[in-house]
Amino acid sequence: MSLIPRDSWSDFNRLFNNAFPSIRPRFEAEFFSPRVDVVEKENAFEIIADLPGVAKEDVTVTCHNGTLTIEAQTKKEQDKKEGDQMIHRERYHGKMVRSFSLGDNINDKEIFAEFNNGELHVNIPKMEAQSENARTITIN
Repeated sequence: MSLIPRDSWSDFNRLFNNAFPSIRPRFEAEFFSPRVDVVEKENAFEIIADLPGVAKEDVTVTCHNGTLTIEAQTKKEQDKKEGDQMIHRERYHGKMVRSFSLGDNINDKEIFAEFNNGELHVNIPKMEAQSENARTITIN
């Protein structure tokens, strides 16, 4: 199982964090993916995603054709009063997506997820190791 994120925006985004701080908020608003940790355990892989400000009902985890996708949505709160002016904005509002190629040694029917205090834990059980012994094929 590779569990390597399918996007490279995280590295590209880090490049801009310090180099171009004035355009960073606009860049992140268009290309945002949640920060994740991927942990390999004895019997499973675990993906831990930070989803600050996201409600549980606004999180979706899907597995299709060997790809696990985490989608989340935050809503912009309009608590601004008349006459208020936004001076600086860094908080992200909108849709977040992150995808992972799972490989073929996982049990996709047993994947489960838990969400608590803005942190998503996705548990991906491993399958029994397949025999890697070479076998001779009879040619007719």
